[in-house]
Amino acid sequence: AEASLHLEGLIREDYEAQEVKKLIEKIRNGLGHWLTFVTEPDVDSTNNRAERALREQVVLRKMFRTLRSAEGVQIHETITTMLATWKRRGLDPPEQLQSILGGQELRLG
Repeated sequence: AEASLHLEGLIREDYEAQEVKKLIEKIRNGLGHWLTFVTEPDVDSTNNRAERALREQVVLRKMFRTLRSAEGVQIHETITTMLATWKRRGLDPPEQLQSILGGQELRLG
């Protein structure tokens, strides 16, 4: 709570330097999310785990240029992130996906 108050205090100040204004805007835009790692043990403070999980997919996308729309990229990255998170937590990805789809049987092939 104290850290959140400190961040809120920072964004209320007026700054002259353009670089500082950009940083403050970034802090303002993510205000509700910057400290999530403090209350959620599964959230990495540096976000490195999430970045590493996406790295391979981003490289593949760039190499093969298979996803050409921003929406396609976002869907692909969301799905691969979900799969990696479930796997890291020791959950069964097909089972989790089935649960999200409302318990419907997955049809393969």
